[in-house]
Amino acid sequence: MIEAKYGNDLMEGGEKTLTLVFYILIAAAVGTAASTQVILNSNLNKTANLSLTVLVVNTIAMVSSLVIYLLFSRQSLTVLRDAEWYAFLGGVLGLVIVMGSTFLIPKLGVSITTSIIIMAQLSFAMIADHYGLAGVRHIPVEPVRIAALMLMGSGVYLFFK
Repeated sequence: MIEAKYGNDLMEGGEKTLTLVFYILIAAAVGTAASTQVILNSNLNKTANLSLTVLVVNTIAMVSSLVIYLLFSRQSLTVLRDAEWYAFLGGVLGLVIVMGSTFLIPKLGVSITTSIIIMAQLSFAMIADHYGLAGVRHIPVEPVRIAALMLMGSGVYLFFK
């Protein structure tokens, strides 16, 4: 059952289910934000070239992050000395995501671009889960997960029709 496999093991029954529902709602909000972001970035790219669009979008993200940090965090930046070097590559990958999706939306459309991105995310996420890459929780690849990925691949194909 989903609750037993992915819920917090310290909770019981209904509380575990409510927690899982809450996590699903957060994930849905993040997905909606991601889809909205690529549309807005593509819209900005109609006015500015790709490199200026990416600079503006990431500057706004940086300033917003700084405001959130200054308002809500009491943690010193010195803790970052303990982070693995590769943990900082997330910023570079964020740049790739923003630049790539902004470039592709006008050429492929939102649905096709997003479906390919999601398919690639899920494929890599299964690998990361299976091998516990970068310290993520180990969740083994199972035949049903591979079948689900193949089914999603069929859906991506249908977006091209």
